[in-house]
Amino acid sequence: MVKQQAFVFIKPHACVPKNDENLLYKDKLVAVMNDNGISIVNQGKISAATIERKKLIDSHYYAIASKATLLKPSQLNVPEGIFQQTFGISWKEALEKNKCFNAMDACKELNVDAEGLEKRSRGAKKSVKFGGGFYCAEMEKPNDGGSIYVFNAFFMSMRSQFVEKGKQIKWFVVEFDDEKLKWEDFRGKVLGPTDPKKAPETSLRGILFKDWKKYGLPRKPTTGENGVHASASPFEALAEIANWLGEPVDEQAYGKLLIQHGITKETLEMWGKDPQVNIRGDGLKGSLFDQVEDMDSKQCMKVLMNINKMNEPAPKPPVTKSSSSKKTSAAPPPTPKKTESSNGGSNAIIGLLVIVGLTLLAGGKKPAPAADKKNAKNGKK
Repeated sequence: MVKQQAFVFIKPHACVPKNDENLLYKDKLVAVMNDNGISIVNQGKISAATIERKKLIDSHYYAIASKATLLKPSQLNVPEGIFQQTFGISWKEALEKNKCFNAMDACKELNVDAEGLEKRSRGAKKSVKFGGGFYCAEMEKPNDGGSIYVFNAFFMSMRSQFVEKGKQIKWFVVEFDDEKLKWEDFRGKVLGPTDPKKAPETSLRGILFKDWKKYGLPRKPTTGENGVHASASPFEALAEIANWLGEPVDEQAYGKLLIQHGITKETLEMWGKDPQVNIRGDGLKGSLFDQVEDMDSKQCMKVLMNINKMNEPAPKPPVTKSSSSKKTSAAPPPTPKKTESSNGGSNAIIGLLVIVGLTLLAGGKKPAPAADKKNAKNGKK
């Protein structure tokens, strides 16, 4: 088993000039990693211009971006029971009354920009998480008194942070032994929970939340601006390293291991977008990333292998080879039937015998030669 690798980056809002002097990069982040037995095997920076040009943030948050900008609500796999339980209205009724919007369309409906939608999202009447990167918030419609339901409202503002001119991220590829540090602890204790208010003071997010002025942050960290990102599982690390650093999945150690256990490169690449997959034998679907979140590499691999089996295409009919030809067929050929030409030959012989018999009865004259099968078939002399 290979060592566990994770992809970590300091978010643009925390990549301020003060931190460019390594106060956070080396003095704190590296120290925290080292204190927890985590090795940094590679690091670098990526500018906002490159992030925009290569659409790296869109690919990174594909599951979020697709629901915020690419797909309409009617195209989403919304858990109807959870929706009704949360908002007190059925999913079908909400759609029929045109109350559902993705983030991009919600900006138009509410006449706000990305930042304005983000503020409304924070003050939403109700909100719910359906799965990985899949959120819905109920917002009041101005001068209307009614509500609308907005999917992934936060994405537009989040994306702008990464592509704004002059911004950048600082990234690290880190490695650790799952016998000494579990993935759940890597995320919960070393990185800290998504909400920095709940993060341990010794975690990276906790440190930034407590001493945000010391590290030059423009404001106190929030759930959306919590300073640092880290992969949620070994598989997410595989996908993130492929996306941000351009290292193909089949050239990474964990990717090679998964391929050796029967998961194709094409499947791994497709899974990197966090699709909805079959997660139970009865056809129940869910986020792929959610199924392996906080799992160590061995358990993660077992779950992925099981998901791969449940999502394999239906088997094709058995193929058999013909003894007289190299061509194959899906089933044995049917028993040959008599053809028209073979019946015609039999009829010709019968017709000839009839003619011979009539000739002999007529006086022993020789029969006319049967040179033409067509004539014989039609009973002509």
